[in-house]
Amino acid sequence: MRQRGECREVDATTQKDTKRYQNLNFVFCGWQWLACGFSLCTSPVAFNVGLANPMLLFLLWANLLGHCAGFIPVLAATTASSEHIMATSSSSCKMAVFSDVDGTLVHYPKNLAAAEPEGNADTESIDLLYLPPSKTGQRGVISSKTLRLCQKLRHRGMPFVLVSGMRSTTLFQRLPYLPRADAYVSESGGRIFYPVDSPLDDEHQIDGLVDGLLVNPEPYTGCPSSHHNPFTLVEDMEWRNQISNLQCAGSDGYSTLAPRAGSDGFSTLTPPTPIEHRRGTLWEHAKTMQKQGFFLDSSGYATAFRINRKHQEDDLALNFDDFLQKCKDREGIPDELGCSTNLGCVDFYPIMSGKRNVCDYLLRKFFGDHDEAMSLKSHALCLCDDDNDVEMALACRKAYIPSITSESMQKLASENRDMIVTENVEEGKVESLATEAALEMILYDN
Repeated sequence: MRQRGECREVDATTQKDTKRYQNLNFVFCGWQWLACGFSLCTSPVAFNVGLANPMLLFLLWANLLGHCAGFIPVLAATTASSEHIMATSSSSCKMAVFSDVDGTLVHYPKNLAAAEPEGNADTESIDLLYLPPSKTGQRGVISSKTLRLCQKLRHRGMPFVLVSGMRSTTLFQRLPYLPRADAYVSESGGRIFYPVDSPLDDEHQIDGLVDGLLVNPEPYTGCPSSHHNPFTLVEDMEWRNQISNLQCAGSDGYSTLAPRAGSDGFSTLTPPTPIEHRRGTLWEHAKTMQKQGFFLDSSGYATAFRINRKHQEDDLALNFDDFLQKCKDREGIPDELGCSTNLGCVDFYPIMSGKRNVCDYLLRKFFGDHDEAMSLKSHALCLCDDDNDVEMALACRKAYIPSITSESMQKLASENRDMIVTENVEEGKVESLATEAALEMILYDN
């Protein structure tokens, strides 16, 4: 494991940089000496001394010029490389953190009902926040310490991104309880949103603004006062325009949302287009799946759809493992589409989407794409738990795993030293405690 504070290996280049910094220090001290010497040589005292003893004044000036000649070449050589040194040292430690949500930051305790307090009003006396139920009825928890540690990452200058396969409407509903992030990704990479700190009025509308969304963050133990500021989201339209290509997901899945009281907190101003009327390679494959008898979940999705084992008829449910293997082997899946398994479900989405690809896109958004050497392997860390995170985990420099929800992830973690499992059942370090341990490791190592 890399030691705390280590940004790069100590090699010949590092030794040269150290020497240059020493030269800079020498130059700084030299300038100070020259300034003092020049003041002395031009002072009234030196003038009077010169009148009395011209040779002494001559020696003072000669000594001053001699030192000047000695360090000015160092100044020239050091100044020429100082900008490069600072750029290298600052870029070499850049690191972005990408995190899955369910099973990674948010957990689903089996005894949730028994442990649940009455609402979230008394957040000062508890360390868990209880999220509203998802579309499938699941309700998770996130710890206050997890929220605090995520903010510490951002305060360190490390971009923090939530990357999830959840539907966009579920993301919007959960935002008050999730860590404040630099970007939010839903639908397995299909949609990207950025927070806007204050609501925008009608005179300052911008392209991609999520209509009617105003997030009022839930307080948690130890949260800063700035956490209470409401915010909204703006969608990345560059990414959306690429995903909306007919060879990908098309544009028929998008609908305008507005807040309302209800199970998911949102209703549509315009009804979503039924799958049979949606254009694009993704939805053509969806129609094929429907003809095979599969029940598809597309509610709240614009760029993906899900096939859930629990929603299928008996015959398909009994043979669902065979279907999972066919998906793993990409049998019958168009080249333009990708798929992954997540908590017993199969998600389908455009091949240009997916967690790994969206992380690579955002990395260059945050740090710029002028550096060809920049990649997820050198400048990104991730937190994850399931099969749909595998490509992202393998692409990043290190992957921290607070919980393992699949055998394939367990096998992969045991074979890869850059995948660090923080869960320890014997020590009771599970769920939120394992998440907190993973975040603390990231902070310590970076």
